[in-house]
Amino acid sequence: MSVSITDFGKLTTGQPVQLVTLKNDKIEVQLLTYAAIIHRIIVPDRKGSPTDVVLGYPTARDYELNTDSMGAAVGRFANRIGGAQFPLYEEIVHVTPNSAGNCLHSGLHGFNHALFTAEVTRGETDSVTMTAHSPAGTDGFPGNFDLEIQYSLVKEGLMIRYSATTDAPTVCNMTNHSYFNLNGHGSGSALGHRISVDADAYLEADENSVPTGRKLPVKGTPMDFTEEKTPGRDINADYPALVQAKGYDQCYIIRDSGLRHAAWATGPETGIRMEVLTTLPGMHLYTANYLAPQTACKDDAHYEARDAVCFETEDFPDAPNHPDFPDTTLLPDAPYSSTTIYRFDIAPM
Repeated sequence: MSVSITDFGKLTTGQPVQLVTLKNDKIEVQLLTYAAIIHRIIVPDRKGSPTDVVLGYPTARDYELNTDSMGAAVGRFANRIGGAQFPLYEEIVHVTPNSAGNCLHSGLHGFNHALFTAEVTRGETDSVTMTAHSPAGTDGFPGNFDLEIQYSLVKEGLMIRYSATTDAPTVCNMTNHSYFNLNGHGSGSALGHRISVDADAYLEADENSVPTGRKLPVKGTPMDFTEEKTPGRDINADYPALVQAKGYDQCYIIRDSGLRHAAWATGPETGIRMEVLTTLPGMHLYTANYLAPQTACKDDAHYEARDAVCFETEDFPDAPNHPDFPDTTLLPDAPYSSTTIYRFDIAPM
């Protein structure tokens, strides 16, 4: 087990970015201090060959110049806030609109654009802790907000622990936006992956991907992943949720609570299988429908739409505007915490 921290070039502002490498005998994970990005996850395929299963870019500036939040930590409030406003006690909070009049991934200055500080986690040999600060008023969000993300290797997996505090009431919803292709990051379409999701329902959304408040059952619809299938089987079905999002781009309501299983995904060419576990109530399944890199991709790869699948564990999008959704209010005396694990093995033949 080892942790190393080295230089990884500079942003367009000239600020230096560091590369953090976590490694044991089963998995290697490379992270960046820009946006706390997961840059590489390298695991063995069924033949034992090391395979990088997350999409990415070769330089810090490439990550900065693209708008897909590739591999990034996303917050203060991940996903969408409808109308770029929400009630918070006696007030209506107005935040930056950046997507069809809505606030997507916290506007223009979310943590997916922040420079973090990285330190080896005290007392650990395979863990790093990244921290960043969001001042009160950033993109309209109240409260000075301090975020801590601990990345740790757990045998053949990566565990992500989020912690956040504030000095005034605000909202919080954290996720990671890694794009996975378990056949290898440059291997083309991910529509042949075998996927299952432990969810009986998903959140209905409008034409701008903002939840309507309705929870729709998946049974008998193309949205059903309770039994393993490929996203390519139904992705082009004439079904409203798929047509308006150009594929899968919905928040699934994960069964039960606490740290539990949320999804399986398998790359058929490599046999690499990933399990997603989370403490959060939802998981956004996104088939990279709008992926269109504006710069070079790492290892001279070429990425196109639907070349990856995202498994974004999260609180429900637009939760502050839906009193019946799990509460995402963050208070000074009640710190935020959540855990997500991406665990890898070889699928049974």
